[in-house]
Amino acid sequence: MARKGITVYLPPDLEAQVQRLAKAEHRSDSSVITEAVRLHFTPKAEVGAETPLRDNRRLGARFDKVIGEQLIVKETLLLFIRVWLEHNPPLDESVEDAAAASAEARFERFLDMVAGGLQPGQSIANGELHAAALPVRGDETEAHP
Repeated sequence: MARKGITVYLPPDLEAQVQRLAKAEHRSDSSVITEAVRLHFTPKAEVGAETPLRDNRRLGARFDKVIGEQLIVKETLLLFIRVWLEHNPPLDESVEDAAAASAEARFERFLDMVAGGLQPGQSIANGELHAAALPVRGDETEAHP
């Protein structure tokens, strides 16, 4: 069913409330306003019966989105592992012990970073990741002869 557009001008405080709610529920501003108008015109006896169904649909859509994003992360990780295994040559026996020790230390550092990123309000993907994780390899701004 095609929709016709209506332009609505809201007071700034009401507009901010609509935008906060829409962002919190991962919805558009229009869907929040549409729901409010529909609720206004729905008879009071029907409001209580329809709300749980609508909430279930909204939660179902959110779960579908989360599951889809989780599948993307899983596929990305598996692709990275496959490419890494295909493009890294086997180690020479003479350096296996040193490489194992280095890998163990790097893995521990990786686990510490993951644990830190899982703390409330933290993100592994923030800019500090590069500063904390990457070793300094010399000043690349120096002029090379």
